[in-house]
Amino acid sequence: MLAPRPELLIAGTGTLVPLAMALAREAAAETGMRIRVEPSIGSAGGIAAASDGAVDLGLVSRPLRHGEGPQLIRVDLARDAVVLAAAPDVSFDGLSALQVHQLYRGELGATTLLLPDAEESANDVLEAAFPGLAEERRAAAASGRFRVLDHDDEMAVALAGTPRSVGVLSYGSLRWPLRALRLDGRVPSVQTLSAESWPAVRSLGVVFRPERRARVTPFLNFATSDRGRAITRAMGYQPLETRG
Repeated sequence: MLAPRPELLIAGTGTLVPLAMALAREAAAETGMRIRVEPSIGSAGGIAAASDGAVDLGLVSRPLRHGEGPQLIRVDLARDAVVLAAAPDVSFDGLSALQVHQLYRGELGATTLLLPDAEESANDVLEAAFPGLAEERRAAAASGRFRVLDHDDEMAVALAGTPRSVGVLSYGSLRWPLRALRLDGRVPSVQTLSAESWPAVRSLGVVFRPERRARVTPFLNFATSDRGRAITRAMGYQPLETRG
Protein backbone atom coordinates (compact mmCIF):
# COMPACT_ATOMS: atom_id res chain seq x y z
CA MET A 1 0.00 0.00 0.00
CA LEU A 2 1.29 3.46 -0.89
CA ALA A 3 1.97 6.08 1.76
CA PRO A 4 -0.32 9.15 1.71
CA ARG A 5 0.82 12.08 -0.43
CA PRO A 6 1.17 15.64 0.95
CA GLU A 7 -2.12 16.64 -0.74
CA LEU A 8 -5.46 14.89 -0.48
CA LEU A 9 -5.80 13.00 -3.76
CA ILE A 10 -9.21 12.27 -5.28
CA ALA A 11 -9.98 10.30 -8.45
CA GLY A 12 -12.69 8.14 -9.98
CA THR A 13 -15.84 8.47 -12.02
CA GLY A 14 -16.02 11.46 -14.35
CA THR A 15 -19.62 11.99 -13.28
CA LEU A 16 -18.39 13.27 -9.91
CA VAL A 17 -15.22 15.07 -11.04
CA PRO A 18 -16.84 18.53 -11.61
CA LEU A 19 -18.60 18.42 -8.21
CA ALA A 20 -15.48 17.12 -6.46
CA MET A 21 -13.45 19.96 -7.99
CA ALA A 22 -15.97 22.57 -6.87
CA LEU A 23 -16.06 21.15 -3.35
CA ALA A 24 -12.27 20.86 -3.28
CA ARG A 25 -11.78 24.53 -4.19
CA GLU A 26 -14.08 25.70 -1.42
CA ALA A 27 -12.81 23.16 1.12
CA ALA A 28 -9.21 24.17 0.43
CA ALA A 29 -10.04 27.84 0.86
CA GLU A 30 -11.90 27.18 4.12
CA THR A 31 -9.59 24.61 5.72
CA GLY A 32 -6.20 25.25 4.15
CA MET A 33 -6.07 21.64 2.91
CA ARG A 34 -4.17 20.81 -0.26
CA ILE A 35 -6.56 18.86 -2.49
CA ARG A 36 -6.05 17.51 -6.01
CA VAL A 37 -8.84 16.03 -8.14
CA GLU A 38 -7.65 13.93 -11.08
CA PRO A 39 -9.43 13.57 -14.46
CA SER A 40 -11.84 10.68 -14.88
CA ILE A 41 -10.56 7.13 -14.38
CA GLY A 42 -14.05 5.63 -13.96
CA SER A 43 -15.68 4.13 -10.88
CA ALA A 44 -13.69 0.91 -11.24
CA GLY A 45 -10.46 2.92 -11.43
CA GLY A 46 -11.42 4.97 -8.38
CA ILE A 47 -12.23 1.86 -6.38
CA ALA A 48 -8.98 0.15 -7.37
CA ALA A 49 -6.92 3.27 -6.63
CA ALA A 50 -8.56 3.72 -3.22
CA SER A 51 -8.05 0.01 -2.42
CA ASP A 52 -4.35 0.29 -3.28
CA GLY A 53 -3.96 3.53 -1.35
CA ALA A 54 -2.94 5.37 -4.53
CA VAL A 55 -5.70 7.92 -3.82
CA ASP A 56 -7.33 8.98 -0.59
CA LEU A 57 -10.86 9.11 -1.99
CA GLY A 58 -12.24 7.14 -4.90
CA LEU A 59 -15.23 8.69 -6.67
CA VAL A 60 -17.97 6.19 -7.50
CA SER A 61 -21.30 6.30 -9.31
CA ARG A 62 -22.33 2.69 -8.69
CA PRO A 63 -22.42 0.14 -5.85
CA LEU A 64 -19.33 -1.88 -5.06
CA ARG A 65 -19.41 -5.25 -6.82
CA HIS A 66 -18.80 -8.61 -5.16
CA GLY A 67 -15.17 -8.87 -4.07
CA GLU A 68 -14.43 -5.27 -5.08
CA GLY A 69 -12.71 -3.28 -2.35
CA PRO A 70 -14.05 -5.36 0.57
CA GLN A 71 -12.12 -3.23 3.07
CA LEU A 72 -13.34 0.10 1.73
CA ILE A 73 -15.75 2.47 3.50
CA ARG A 74 -18.33 4.17 1.28
CA VAL A 75 -19.96 7.53 1.94
CA ASP A 76 -22.79 8.67 -0.33
CA LEU A 77 -22.79 12.40 -1.05
CA ALA A 78 -25.54 12.99 -3.61
CA ARG A 79 -28.25 11.59 -5.83
CA ASP A 80 -27.94 12.13 -9.57
CA ALA A 81 -30.60 12.13 -12.30
CA VAL A 82 -29.56 10.24 -15.43
CA VAL A 83 -31.08 12.01 -18.44
CA LEU A 84 -31.35 11.79 -22.19
CA ALA A 85 -29.65 15.00 -23.28
CA ALA A 86 -30.29 16.60 -26.66
CA ALA A 87 -28.09 18.56 -29.05
CA PRO A 88 -29.17 22.16 -29.71
CA ASP A 89 -30.84 21.34 -33.06
CA VAL A 90 -33.06 18.52 -31.78
CA SER A 91 -36.62 19.67 -32.45
CA PHE A 92 -38.49 17.80 -29.70
CA ASP A 93 -38.45 18.50 -25.96
CA GLY A 94 -39.44 15.11 -24.58
CA LEU A 95 -39.84 11.41 -25.21
CA SER A 96 -42.49 8.89 -24.28
CA ALA A 97 -41.42 5.43 -23.12
CA LEU A 98 -42.19 4.10 -26.60
CA GLN A 99 -40.03 6.79 -28.20
CA VAL A 100 -37.11 5.97 -25.89
CA HIS A 101 -37.19 2.41 -27.22
CA GLN A 102 -37.52 3.70 -30.79
CA LEU A 103 -34.47 5.90 -30.23
CA TYR A 104 -32.40 2.91 -29.14
CA ARG A 105 -33.65 0.84 -32.09
CA GLY A 106 -32.75 3.57 -34.58
CA GLU A 107 -36.39 4.20 -35.46
CA LEU A 108 -36.74 7.82 -34.32
CA GLY A 109 -36.30 9.64 -37.61
CA ALA A 110 -32.87 11.13 -38.27
CA THR A 111 -31.95 11.29 -34.58
CA THR A 112 -28.46 9.98 -33.73
CA LEU A 113 -28.01 8.06 -30.49
CA LEU A 114 -24.76 8.46 -28.53
CA LEU A 115 -24.19 5.68 -26.00
CA PRO A 116 -22.10 5.57 -22.82
CA ASP A 117 -19.47 2.88 -22.37
CA ALA A 118 -21.03 -0.50 -21.53
CA GLU A 119 -19.62 -0.34 -17.97
CA GLU A 120 -21.09 3.10 -17.28
CA SER A 121 -23.61 3.04 -14.41
CA ALA A 122 -25.89 5.48 -16.24
CA ASN A 123 -26.86 2.58 -18.50
CA ASP A 124 -27.98 0.50 -15.54
CA VAL A 125 -30.31 3.06 -14.01
CA LEU A 126 -31.85 4.15 -17.32
CA GLU A 127 -32.41 0.53 -18.33
CA ALA A 128 -34.02 -0.25 -14.99
CA ALA A 129 -36.52 2.52 -15.73
CA PHE A 130 -37.29 1.19 -19.22
CA PRO A 131 -37.46 -2.62 -19.29
CA GLY A 132 -36.03 -4.11 -22.46
CA LEU A 133 -33.73 -1.16 -23.08
CA ALA A 134 -30.62 -3.13 -22.10
CA GLU A 135 -31.08 -5.58 -24.95
CA GLU A 136 -31.73 -2.71 -27.36
CA ARG A 137 -28.57 -0.91 -26.19
CA ARG A 138 -26.44 -4.01 -26.72
CA ALA A 139 -27.93 -4.49 -30.19
CA ALA A 140 -27.38 -0.81 -31.01
CA ALA A 141 -23.74 -0.94 -29.87
CA ALA A 142 -23.09 -4.18 -31.79
CA SER A 143 -24.55 -2.69 -34.97
CA GLY A 144 -21.80 -0.09 -35.14
CA ARG A 145 -24.39 2.54 -36.09
CA PHE A 146 -23.90 4.54 -32.87
CA ARG A 147 -20.92 6.14 -31.20
CA VAL A 148 -19.86 4.96 -27.74
CA LEU A 149 -18.32 7.53 -25.36
CA ASP A 150 -16.15 6.75 -22.35
CA HIS A 151 -17.37 9.39 -19.87
CA ASP A 152 -19.58 12.44 -19.37
CA ASP A 153 -17.06 15.01 -20.65
CA GLU A 154 -16.71 13.15 -23.95
CA MET A 155 -20.47 12.69 -24.17
CA ALA A 156 -21.13 16.41 -23.66
CA VAL A 157 -18.58 17.42 -26.32
CA ALA A 158 -19.94 14.83 -28.76
CA LEU A 159 -23.53 15.96 -28.22
CA ALA A 160 -22.66 19.61 -28.79
CA GLY A 161 -20.88 18.74 -32.04
CA THR A 162 -23.16 16.06 -33.51
CA PRO A 163 -26.28 17.25 -35.36
CA ARG A 164 -29.64 15.86 -34.15
CA SER A 165 -27.99 13.75 -31.46
CA VAL A 166 -29.35 12.46 -28.15
CA GLY A 167 -27.16 10.82 -25.50
CA VAL A 168 -27.18 9.51 -21.95
CA LEU A 169 -25.73 12.03 -19.48
CA SER A 170 -25.71 12.99 -15.83
CA TYR A 171 -28.04 15.92 -15.13
CA GLY A 172 -25.22 17.44 -13.08
CA SER A 173 -22.97 17.36 -16.17
CA LEU A 174 -25.55 19.13 -18.35
CA ARG A 175 -24.31 22.49 -19.65
CA TRP A 176 -25.56 24.94 -22.28
CA PRO A 177 -26.28 24.47 -25.16
CA LEU A 178 -27.39 20.93 -24.26
CA ARG A 179 -30.79 20.30 -22.66
CA ALA A 180 -32.41 17.40 -20.88
CA LEU A 181 -35.47 15.88 -22.51
CA ARG A 182 -38.64 15.22 -20.55
CA LEU A 183 -39.36 11.53 -20.05
CA ASP A 184 -43.05 10.62 -20.07
CA GLY A 185 -43.79 14.26 -19.25
CA ARG A 186 -41.43 14.44 -16.25
CA VAL A 187 -38.78 17.15 -16.08
CA PRO A 188 -35.42 16.41 -14.37
CA SER A 189 -34.35 18.79 -11.60
CA VAL A 190 -33.08 18.78 -8.03
CA GLN A 191 -36.71 19.20 -6.96
CA THR A 192 -37.74 16.17 -9.04
CA LEU A 193 -34.96 14.18 -7.38
CA SER A 194 -36.13 15.27 -3.92
CA ALA A 195 -39.70 14.30 -4.79
CA GLU A 196 -38.45 10.91 -6.04
CA SER A 197 -40.42 11.31 -9.25
CA TRP A 198 -37.57 11.04 -11.77
CA PRO A 199 -37.33 7.45 -13.09
CA ALA A 200 -33.55 7.11 -13.50
CA VAL A 201 -31.56 7.96 -10.36
CA ARG A 202 -28.22 6.81 -8.91
CA SER A 203 -26.24 7.54 -5.76
CA LEU A 204 -22.83 9.19 -6.06
CA GLY A 205 -20.23 8.85 -3.35
CA VAL A 206 -16.67 8.25 -2.28
CA VAL A 207 -14.76 5.23 -0.98
CA PHE A 208 -11.69 5.16 1.22
CA ARG A 209 -9.55 2.83 3.33
CA PRO A 210 -10.34 2.83 7.08
CA GLU A 211 -6.88 4.10 8.00
CA ARG A 212 -7.45 7.17 5.82
CA ARG A 213 -10.57 8.21 7.75
CA ALA A 214 -8.89 10.97 9.78
CA ARG A 215 -7.19 12.26 6.63
CA VAL A 216 -10.40 12.49 4.56
CA THR A 217 -12.76 13.62 7.34
CA PRO A 218 -12.18 17.41 6.91
CA PHE A 219 -13.13 17.18 3.23
CA LEU A 220 -16.19 15.02 3.97
CA ASN A 221 -17.22 17.37 6.77
CA PHE A 222 -17.14 20.26 4.32
CA ALA A 223 -18.92 18.32 1.56
CA THR A 224 -21.82 17.54 3.92
CA SER A 225 -21.89 20.98 5.58
CA ASP A 226 -24.54 23.56 4.70
CA ARG A 227 -22.08 25.24 2.32
CA GLY A 228 -21.07 21.97 0.70
CA ARG A 229 -24.68 20.90 0.28
CA ALA A 230 -25.51 24.26 -1.31
CA ILE A 231 -22.71 23.74 -3.85
CA THR A 232 -23.97 20.23 -4.56
CA ARG A 233 -27.52 21.46 -5.10
CA ALA A 234 -26.40 24.37 -7.29
CA MET A 235 -24.59 21.93 -9.57
CA GLY A 236 -27.73 19.88 -10.17
CA TYR A 237 -27.45 17.08 -7.61
CA GLN A 238 -29.59 16.27 -4.58
CA PRO A 239 -27.22 16.45 -1.58
CA LEU A 240 -27.25 13.74 1.06
CA GLU A 241 -26.14 13.80 4.67
CA THR A 242 -25.35 10.12 5.21
CA ARG A 243 -21.93 9.45 6.70
CA GLY A 244 -19.86 6.25 6.63
